[in-house]
Amino acid sequence: MRAWPRFAVVAAALGVVAAVSCKTFNLPNDTCDPSRFHGGMLTGDLSDSTCNRCLEDHCCEQVGTCQHVNGCKETVSAVHACVRGADLKGAQKEESCAEGQMLAQTPAADGAYRCMRDSCGNECGLPVCKVDPAAVLIQTASCDACFASSCCSELNACYKSRACKLTIECIVNECGPELGASLLAGDMLGGPAGGDAAAFDICAEPTAANGPHAPACVSKCLCAFKDNDQGLAPNTDEQRPPLLALAVYVCGQQAKCGEQCPHDLDAGSDATLDAP
Repeated sequence: MRAWPRFAVVAAALGVVAAVSCKTFNLPNDTCDPSRFHGGMLTGDLSDSTCNRCLEDHCCEQVGTCQHVNGCKETVSAVHACVRGADLKGAQKEESCAEGQMLAQTPAADGAYRCMRDSCGNECGLPVCKVDPAAVLIQTASCDACFASSCCSELNACYKSRACKLTIECIVNECGPELGASLLAGDMLGGPAGGDAAAFDICAEPTAANGPHAPACVSKCLCAFKDNDQGLAPNTDEQRPPLLALAVYVCGQQAKCGEQCPHDLDAGSDATLDAP
């Protein structure tokens, strides 16, 4: 049998090692530098490195193409920063952020941003959450749009619990045209005193020191369905159905959904805050 030349054997071995290495370490198939493709405002559980690695793994071709187009990465970064800067309103502002930076006018930038959004939305902090289709309509289309875009994760966490689902549906029905007014009135709802969820009395009177400090229509529902999920209690007190429902309501307050929800007691369920 004819022996292979030494250099051929070495080259073949290196090829095998390289292939295994790429497979083992999940390296990208192309050279790309995504470090300047996001707004750099990732905090908490998110990080720039997590976003970068996801872009390397899933959007390397789009990032590489964009790198060679003048102003492309700056456009993508500006859109990302705009969406992130809108915080809870990010989903509502995403389209206007893209239009403001003329994203669609640079196909390479549009492709890179859409890949970031579709493949790395969670890792890069973009509003890609979709509300559970079973979620009830929250009063009106505009009111529901505010909750759906700003409080998606809270709604989905709630809808994993039937008791929480019933609580939200109760709040929508009980508060009716008071919902917007309750969201706009007063300070943000106080959470469990000192962060002690176990000591939080969900059925306390609104004036009680450790009560929910919520409007009567909200407190009534938080208390009514608190025991409708039977069995072993959740691992964390924050996952108790009433607190999951309260998290949805508080998120609605923080997102200023009261401006989009019914608030006029005399005008019926279609009333919303008048534009300034």
